[in-house]
Amino acid sequence: MTAQLPAEIAATNGDNVSIELGSPANPPGFDAELVDLTTGAQKTFTIHFPADYSVKEMANTDVTYSATVKDIRRKVLPELDDEFAKDLGADFDSLDALKERVRADIKHEAEHASQRQLRTDVLKQLSERVTFELPASLVEHEMDRRVEEFARQLMQQNVDPRQAGIDWAQMRESQREPARASVASAIALDEIARRENITVAAEDVEREIERFAAQAGRTPAALRAQLEKEGGIARLATGLRREKAVDLAISRARIS
Repeated sequence: MTAQLPAEIAATNGDNVSIELGSPANPPGFDAELVDLTTGAQKTFTIHFPADYSVKEMANTDVTYSATVKDIRRKVLPELDDEFAKDLGADFDSLDALKERVRADIKHEAEHASQRQLRTDVLKQLSERVTFELPASLVEHEMDRRVEEFARQLMQQNVDPRQAGIDWAQMRESQREPARASVASAIALDEIARRENITVAAEDVEREIERFAAQAGRTPAALRAQLEKEGGIARLATGLRREKAVDLAISRARIS
């Protein structure tokens, strides 16, 4: 059984959802509640997500699950041979070709993970350099934005946020420190951009709109019209300016 949705979301409000016991996506303690259940069994239980949970929006919250076991299946792995490789597509005519692609993909992902971690570390250091009191309104706005973004993610997975069993006030408060760090790093990046005269050209904005439009399956013109109506063009340009500031900060960082 393989879950296509994160277990903490899928199991909250979904019919005929496949959950893979032992999956790293499952919430802590989730598997133990389902082990030994038989077909037709029903169980309601509550999972507490620890304060250091990797999905920050879920950290330090309680979620109640109600599960009905409709079927139990065992995963059977196929033989790793040339026929298995060929079944995966025309790009692989042998198991060796498949292994080579996997090695290349792992290397590529490792490089991206390294860059993401470097970016996270640089932003953390920048935020720590902002020692003055942050505007409370900016921190509160960022907390609201984070909660709203998580609610949108739930709805995209066909989960009603109102029925998700989440203490939204508690969750919002749990975002205070991450929100403060985000606001502080944004202030630092804006200052870097100002000092270094970093600008965003109209062409940069157009390319970003085209990229977002392609991801959303929309035309650039339609997306631009929506952004103009919502005042999103300026936010998009600000985001691009900060990304350029991040790139500059990374290029000058001393890595140890």
